Amino acid sequence: MKKLIFALMSLCLVSPALAEEAASELSAMPLLTKGLIVTAGGLGGVFLVLILFFLMIKVMGRLLK
Repeated sequence: MKKLIFALMSLCLVSPALAEEAASELSAMPLLTKGLIVTAGGLGGVFLVLILFFLMIKVMGRLLK
């Protein structure tokens, strides 16, 4: 898990050497693992949007009272 986090963080950095190393580590991962990571990220995004909608409804309800 540490390697995965390091690989994803190093993709965000400017250093081409680190990005190339991270890309090679990510490409070496099994397809199932990549799919699980994408699925978890997607579900996290969906729940984040749902929570934001819920909070906005609560705020709007309080403002209209």
